[in-house]
Amino acid sequence: MVDLVATVVGSTIKLFWAWHIGDEISCVHGKPPELPTLFAEMVFVVVCSVGQLFFAIVLANTLVNQITLIGALGLDGSKSPWLIGSFCLANGVSVVVSGSLADLTNPKWLTVGALVWLTVWNLIGVFSITPSRMVLHFVSTAVSMLGRIYKPGKRKTTVFSSMAAMIPLGFGVGALQGGAFSAHLHWVFGSTAIMCAVCTVAAYWAVPNLPPSSGAAGDGKLSIKDFDYLGAAISVSGCGLLIFGLTQGAPTHWTPYTYILVIVGMFLLVAFYFVERWVSRPLIDNRLWKTPGMIWLLISYFLGYGAFNGAWMFYAVRFFLTIQDKPPIIAALYFIPLAISGTVATVVVAKTLHVLPGHYILICSMIAFALGPAFFLPQTSNTIYWALSFPGVILVAFGPDMSFAAASIFVTSNVPKSFQGSAGSLLVTMQNLSSAIFTAIGDTIGESVTKEEGYSLNLDALRAIWWFSLATSLLSALICGVFVRIPKAEEKEHLQ
Repeated sequence: MVDLVATVVGSTIKLFWAWHIGDEISCVHGKPPELPTLFAEMVFVVVCSVGQLFFAIVLANTLVNQITLIGALGLDGSKSPWLIGSFCLANGVSVVVSGSLADLTNPKWLTVGALVWLTVWNLIGVFSITPSRMVLHFVSTAVSMLGRIYKPGKRKTTVFSSMAAMIPLGFGVGALQGGAFSAHLHWVFGSTAIMCAVCTVAAYWAVPNLPPSSGAAGDGKLSIKDFDYLGAAISVSGCGLLIFGLTQGAPTHWTPYTYILVIVGMFLLVAFYFVERWVSRPLIDNRLWKTPGMIWLLISYFLGYGAFNGAWMFYAVRFFLTIQDKPPIIAALYFIPLAISGTVATVVVAKTLHVLPGHYILICSMIAFALGPAFFLPQTSNTIYWALSFPGVILVAFGPDMSFAAASIFVTSNVPKSFQGSAGSLLVTMQNLSSAIFTAIGDTIGESVTKEEGYSLNLDALRAIWWFSLATSLLSALICGVFVRIPKAEEKEHLQ
């Protein structure tokens, strides 16, 4: 609870400071009319941002307890990548659905319902010691509300940057929470349930009632009848089969059924592409794909975020827990600088997106992704934390926060108001699926390198995974530098 209060208070102060500076430079778009006061606006933004907060908290809980959870659940060590894979899979496929639902319904009740759902499943986790999974995640709902309320401009830049700040803050809170309760896993879920319950009350008070988005001129209001059920079913099935097949590959030594799952999953995703071109209202506005550089931006974002979260962070924590034999609480403390420098990164984005073209910020974020594995590759079991881990953790934190803020502002500013949630869900889906896929690929690489019996990734195996992470991060920076062009953020109206 103390951590939650500190996070909310810190975010509120940061928002007030940013908006105070914004008032001095005369933002064209002021406080949205849907929010009665500045205080209500700040609480609303914080509530919308807790989607990223809880994503990072639960992810950090799992990362620092990846060895403890496997033992508590009585699973073989080869199943540890599935702890991350299943979590990211549930988040990735759910936002595809919830993003469009948020555009077609009143997102207030979707947000409150999602928080209640998350509270309930964390309570179930208290009694079952089974990791809760967010079946109805609400990050894309938050993007829908923020995207519809805030027009492209400096205020929107500040708001989305503040949302991105919740990732490092949440990871810091979650790492400390998971490390402190590693010997009492039921309290990991119990404390998260309490935080979710508090945020549920805040969401009920702070989130305004928003009518469903309007369609094109003359089409009138949209409704749940316009939801793309076929596309949702195909995309969820395709993503699920692909991730499950990849994650099961290494533990089963790539038996035929894993290949079949991967092939069928990819076939369904190809079918999803053609279905979306045929339906009247696709999950993602087809005009988004025609935006110059958009495809390359998504490829770059997918590679960079996957290299960071799936191929570096998961195995960096494993390095501390197994190679350096540190307890979970110490591994958690090692990642606290990430929360601080990540928050600084969001301030940098908020202050520079209106000065520099966004692709420069995105390139810097991809280079930051590469610094994590670059600082961990020379390490040994005896390397002191302050020599390489500390600077590596500080610098890599600039990657996820700068990339999410820059990419989300660009994506949501290039689709009509009625597709804000769908556009936001695309980025969240990309980061979740890339994390799951790269964790599975990293596990396969590590298993092919290690020579020890049973499931045990030695230092050589971890280095091979980090080389893969480094190469992929640099490739994402190259793609962004050559093919992606994001103009400076500017004050303008929503697309029609």
